[in-house]
Amino acid sequence: MAKHDAIVLGGGIVGISTAIQLRKRGLSVALVDRRAPGEETSFGNAGIIQREGVHPYLFPRDPRAIVDVALKRRTDADYHLSSLPAVAPFLWRYFMASNPQSAGRTFEANVPIFARCLTAHEALMKEAGSDGLIAKKGWIRLFRKETAMPEAETEARELRELGLDAAMLDMPTLRELEPHLDTGKIVGAMHYRDPWTCSDPGALVASYADVFERSGGEIVTAEISGVERVDGGWRLTGSGPELSAEQIAVTLGPWSKRLLDTAGIKLPMGIKRGYHRHYAAEGNSYLTRPLLDEASGFVMAPMARGIRLTSGAEFARHDAPKTPNQLRRVLPKARELFPLGESVDEEAWMGARPVFPDMLPVIGEAPGMAGLWLNFGHGHHGFTLGPATGELLAQMMTGETPYCDPAPYSAQRFTRAR
Repeated sequence: MAKHDAIVLGGGIVGISTAIQLRKRGLSVALVDRRAPGEETSFGNAGIIQREGVHPYLFPRDPRAIVDVALKRRTDADYHLSSLPAVAPFLWRYFMASNPQSAGRTFEANVPIFARCLTAHEALMKEAGSDGLIAKKGWIRLFRKETAMPEAETEARELRELGLDAAMLDMPTLRELEPHLDTGKIVGAMHYRDPWTCSDPGALVASYADVFERSGGEIVTAEISGVERVDGGWRLTGSGPELSAEQIAVTLGPWSKRLLDTAGIKLPMGIKRGYHRHYAAEGNSYLTRPLLDEASGFVMAPMARGIRLTSGAEFARHDAPKTPNQLRRVLPKARELFPLGESVDEEAWMGARPVFPDMLPVIGEAPGMAGLWLNFGHGHHGFTLGPATGELLAQMMTGETPYCDPAPYSAQRFTRAR
């Protein structure tokens, strides 16, 4: 049986980043996943490293919005009726946590890890030589309704108080920044200037995986079914070679709950499924940065493969059949804004974002399970926060002083609630 100091389960951005940081601290590390690094959830995002993303995504509490979602009138959220019995307990907890007090705590806890996201990514990019995948032009949020503007202006002020650069745009400035955008249905826009954007998220994660291997880390392809204690450490169960380690880090994203359930650790994680598809731009049209249509809940992001059109959230069982209805519904709305041509993909891609009711990840040691560590549940921000939270967990696993207080991310916040 191969024995390591640490095993990291999951080859997405969070797992790769955690594994790199453990290697940098001198541990022998194996990273285990059923697929190559960066081919699952980390592949399918909008490519934004959201330095500004400290405000949590709240469940709507406006009765009209809830009714519109229930009647499937909105395009930013959808659900499978057949999955409701399975997802309803999480949705209720998500709704209850979407109150001003809880949102304020999440905001405060987000500040230090989001403050770390760009520098943590930059260090890995330089080591990987993948800076060419990154643009530093920020992203733009578009508004179709005047009623959305006051809240956006309040958010911009709060971000500026944190030293971030967010500003409302007038239409001439918007057209100057994105000359091929049709602004006829737009009443306003906000430019977040701090974030960086990536033209190929999967390739960026793969470049980080190369850094890990070059540092002496081992990547193992295997299907993991569980973990069990052995000789004061942990052993993996499942297919592939027999592996054990003194410490294991679970960074399996949306698959984390399934594995932890088998170990007797019950955490209230849910998932938000999402879709994307790439389209050619007609003629000589181009976008220079991602655009979010606030009212419809989609992003158009320039990628190496074309313009990536992303959907809003879909609430369904993780293994439920793909239903990219949101993409079909927002495509005409996207074409109102930008001349998208035909799709260059055979079908829509689907992924799942792991999320907790309070919209904070779980980072730290599993309750009552010495040597079993957790780093997942980043929701919409796994691509943004992977390197920052990977560094934080590695500091905790090796006894270093963490760069911020890890208490708000502890899994014990849920076990205490019982």
